[in-house]
Amino acid sequence: MVRCDAGFEGKLKSVRIVSLLTLLILAAVGLAAGQDNQEPKLKVSDKPLTAEQLAVYRVVLGSWMAQEMPALNLAVQTVPLGDTGPTADEICSKGLDLETASPTLVHRFRQQDLAQLGPSRTLTLVDPDLQKQDVRNNDPGKTIGEGRTIEDAVRNGFAHGLATLSEIRFDKSHKHAIVSYGFYCGSLCGNGGALVLEKIDGVWQYKSRCGDWIS
Repeated sequence: MVRCDAGFEGKLKSVRIVSLLTLLILAAVGLAAGQDNQEPKLKVSDKPLTAEQLAVYRVVLGSWMAQEMPALNLAVQTVPLGDTGPTADEICSKGLDLETASPTLVHRFRQQDLAQLGPSRTLTLVDPDLQKQDVRNNDPGKTIGEGRTIEDAVRNGFAHGLATLSEIRFDKSHKHAIVSYGFYCGSLCGNGGALVLEKIDGVWQYKSRCGDWIS
């Protein structure tokens, strides 16, 4: 039997302690990094959307696939600008002196807001998390595999899709606004982009499009 002298045993014990401390430090660093990588928690404003904000959203909804999708499931809560997809901020905001905005502040649509969003389509306010599950269940890629025709599967996917509007960024003069939008109806079914709007003679109008995406 091999016997270890006291000096060797002491060194071995020290090595074990150092190794344990190293593992604890690495675990702590990893936990901190994971916390740093977490998305910031959103804060829902307790103030209703203003008439001006609703007027901007009305233009977006009126110019975005209104004929193709007369009915739309709209997320009851807005998202930060950019969360609906690429917005090409350097293009959208070029030449604009934008107001400072909180990146974590969002708003909720109310039932009474729907009348201000335009009569061009039927809007249904939905919980985005619940609707995402409905989207997965009706993904055209899934339902085609279950026997639906392509046309029927896409039509059904659109009917169960989820539309999301971003927060609005106004310039300091409130003569221009940037807003992004997205529509998700499956793993390979969706589109969106961002618009720059301009107020002319007191009326918000479409000016340009930027950051389009499609899946």
